[in-house]
Amino acid sequence: MEENKHFAEKFNFPYPLLSDPTRAMGVQYGAAETGQSGNAKRVAYIIGPEGKVRNVFAKANTATFAADVLALL
Repeated sequence: MEENKHFAEKFNFPYPLLSDPTRAMGVQYGAAETGQSGNAKRVAYIIGPEGKVRNVFAKANTATFAADVLALL
């Protein structure tokens, strides 16, 4: 959780980052297979203001993700 906090502060994110040390949410969203999984997969969900999932990126590519999201929007 501290690493996420420092990362968000370093890059001045105007929102908190999710920290999921038990992997409970990661398992539900398909980013981890079990609670004991090592690193999480890079998946991303676009959630609309009403709280509904609008799009799923099953394999988010860090090199193109920003452009992919902007193209989607």
